[in-house]
Amino acid sequence: MAPAQLQPDLRSTPVYRSLLERKTIAGVEDRMAIFNATLALAVVMGSGLWYWLVAAAAFHLAIARLTRHDPWLRQVYIGYARQSDRYDPWPRTGLRQGRRPAGFGRDLLC
Repeated sequence: MAPAQLQPDLRSTPVYRSLLERKTIAGVEDRMAIFNATLALAVVMGSGLWYWLVAAAAFHLAIARLTRHDPWLRQVYIGYARQSDRYDPWPRTGLRQGRRPAGFGRDLLC
């Protein structure tokens, strides 16, 4: 064997699975699980509709099944929801030319 093969690779770093996956609570993304639990507790404590816990549990199971198939479902949906419904390539008369967006040095001298 060559001397390079006898030495261990000193530049290898372990990558843990928990750093690559989405943070979940009982199989559901943490933000969705917290929202579902908060809404269920608010309805039950506020109005006493105890059957809402069954509906919240069913919703949790449905979201867990969707998350199992696609962990990035919420982020993809939000990305599509933020896009406009259609693209209009034609110029309009009310648009200002040469204006920078807010936060990109608008109204500052170059």
